[in-house]
Amino acid sequence: MPALSPLKTLALSVLCVVVALFVLGMVSGAGGWIAPWVGLGRGEGRLAWDLGWTILGGFVACAFASRYAPTWPWLHGGIVWAMIVGASAFAAWDLGNDFPFWFVAVLVASLPVQGLGIWFGAKFRPKR
Repeated sequence: MPALSPLKTLALSVLCVVVALFVLGMVSGAGGWIAPWVGLGRGEGRLAWDLGWTILGGFVACAFASRYAPTWPWLHGGIVWAMIVGASAFAAWDLGNDFPFWFVAVLVASLPVQGLGIWFGAKFRPKR
């Protein structure tokens, strides 16, 4: 397979990260869409459900970025993970009084689990 030009590699890298963030939103949104089907209304059960889907979304987004990166899969997954860490730190700071302590604590504690998506995506990259 011929090497990609630097401009094409840059464009595919940016596209990969942008689509990975879109995947994060889609997976997290799917949890909200499915919740009424399983009988979840408002309350802490629904909050835990949404948090679980958010964590899954972060894992899948990191895996997507590292799997479909044109080069350097660990870097692409790491960029997505760093954006998730930044957003989670902001959420922990900003949402601390609006959400229960357990929610914020689990959100921050789940960051290494979400980061495992980098390894997962890089492990299952197609051979080139």
